[in-house]
Amino acid sequence: MKISTPAFVLKTSIFKESSLIVRLFTREKGKSNYIIKAAMRQKSPNKAVYQQLNEIKIDYSHYPKRQIHPIYSSKTLNDWGGICKDLKKTVLCTTMIEIIDKSFDENIPDKQTYDVLSAVMKYFNTNNQNLNNAFYYFIIHFLKNSGYDIINAKEHPIVKKFTQSYPEIPENLKMIFSSKFIFSKEENFEVDYDKKIMSKFISETMNYHFSDVKSFSVAKDIFS
Repeated sequence: MKISTPAFVLKTSIFKESSLIVRLFTREKGKSNYIIKAAMRQKSPNKAVYQQLNEIKIDYSHYPKRQIHPIYSSKTLNDWGGICKDLKKTVLCTTMIEIIDKSFDENIPDKQTYDVLSAVMKYFNTNNQNLNNAFYYFIIHFLKNSGYDIINAKEHPIVKKFTQSYPEIPENLKMIFSSKFIFSKEENFEVDYDKKIMSKFISETMNYHFSDVKSFSVAKDIFS
């Protein structure tokens, strides 16, 4: 079956000197592994295409019983110049990519999560304010799409712990979750919450759900 789909580059490794094995999060098929033959040859444009974080478009042959699918055409959709020149943006976006990579089983499509990731990446690429809220927006939506509704989960251990002292947290999360600032690119979006408490809440929630996401150990140090 031939498939054309946008995708995010999760991880790239060299295979037999001249080829690449890449793990992609595609909108049509979820997370899967692919091979691009001769991608590392001197004149090949594919070395630039398959950089981690890039959003690309691929055409490939999908074989349900194979673990690696051959890509025969690809191009870059977004290389995120506005993200890559900023350390905080790069770390937060790398954290989102690593969450996808570590959390998703292979070949399970999730178009909602793909669209949220794409929207948040585009926000990071063009805006310099509200970066924490944009990251929180992704985390809340990702968890909800994965079956963890932390807004309404009163018995969730982290939610339960924090709401004993800060009962307003679920309402703050709801405001971030339902906001449209990601799509309107509104830099003046504000939620009236204690930034230190929210940062600590998100950090503990991340450690609870994604303890093996290494990039977050850097990300939580640059919350401001």
